[in-house]
Amino acid sequence: MEFLRRLKKHSFFHYSAPDPLQGSMDLTAGIESFNKSMGVSFFKRKHSFVNFFFIFGISNLVLYVVSVLISSYKSRHDIIKLIYCIATFGFCCQAIMKIYSFIITRQRVVDLYEINHRYYQHMMGQSIAVKRVLCDNASLIYIVIKVTVLVYLLLVITAMSIPGLSSIFLADRILPFGFVMPFIDANTLAGYYANYGIQLIMAIYYWIITVGSDITTIYNLLTAYGQLDVLMTITEELNEQLERNESLDTIQDKIVEIIRQYQHHRTYLKQLVDFLNPYHFVTLISTVPTMVISVLGLVLLDWYPGAAIVFLGSVQIFYICFLGTSLELKTDALTLKIGAIHWDKLSVRDMKFMKMVLMMSQKPKMLMAATLPLNITAFLQIHKFIYSLIMMLENTKG
Repeated sequence: MEFLRRLKKHSFFHYSAPDPLQGSMDLTAGIESFNKSMGVSFFKRKHSFVNFFFIFGISNLVLYVVSVLISSYKSRHDIIKLIYCIATFGFCCQAIMKIYSFIITRQRVVDLYEINHRYYQHMMGQSIAVKRVLCDNASLIYIVIKVTVLVYLLLVITAMSIPGLSSIFLADRILPFGFVMPFIDANTLAGYYANYGIQLIMAIYYWIITVGSDITTIYNLLTAYGQLDVLMTITEELNEQLERNESLDTIQDKIVEIIRQYQHHRTYLKQLVDFLNPYHFVTLISTVPTMVISVLGLVLLDWYPGAAIVFLGSVQIFYICFLGTSLELKTDALTLKIGAIHWDKLSVRDMKFMKMVLMMSQKPKMLMAATLPLNITAFLQIHKFIYSLIMMLENTKG
């Protein structure tokens, strides 16, 4: 996270929130503006999906599914084309899950937004140090969102442009994805351009829905990350009060605030994790097989477009695991911060309360996919498995 914070010195990534509430409102307004391009809203209770952008996008998704199924059937005797169709179908499963999670059950996303809004309103009455921490967190969220948009955009541009450029120098015309539109012959020049144009539109829609759902997830997860920063700051304030031997009532008020803030964090994170875990589970079970199939085509059949699909899938998994690890590390830091206070200066009653907070911090809610914790360790395990598969295939091929 510290590396990302350093990007703030560049004007493109610079954002300074005047206060926590305004920072939250600016971030959600930016996300909403982006989501308008696919005709949805993740933060408004009342929203009509009867609009051109949403209907156009869903129509593209239906056309994509039909085209992949038909193309797979027609290519059943050509293993390379068949692998290409099957590989790209994994991204369709992701898109369907995103639509289910963020559109069909969008009220859960709205609930999280309203919880956040009330939280930031409440934090306006906190100390200057706490508000500064939340403003810094808003700047971090702004940076991560911008990086996400740029990375995904670069991947889409690369995936769409390389096949077109390759077709200029090769005898065969190559489409970005393995499917073709029904009743449009891709072997003719006009049919090739028609298929390329339609696939470009579909790729843009996939980029929009992926970015829209992911930056909303980033906002929610990094809000939980900021809540832990707030708890650490309040704990530091408690420790300073203990050092100054302030009155028992002042100490107790601060401990009550720590418990209230931690209860809010636990409740919020549980609601967020319960929403995200099924979403991330489907993402993994669709992305990992897609990457494995692409590796099969790459190693056994020299199907080089498979490398781009593997990289795209790897980036998506990395984002999930990176955010999960960030939360784990911040929770560990909070546990250490609580453990380092002046316990000897606490009353027996206050000591019991702080011990309860310490015990709860040692059993945090985590991002999971079934029973697999989503962290950098999981990311490495997945890629270790794929690397082992590549080596096994190389030995078999040789």
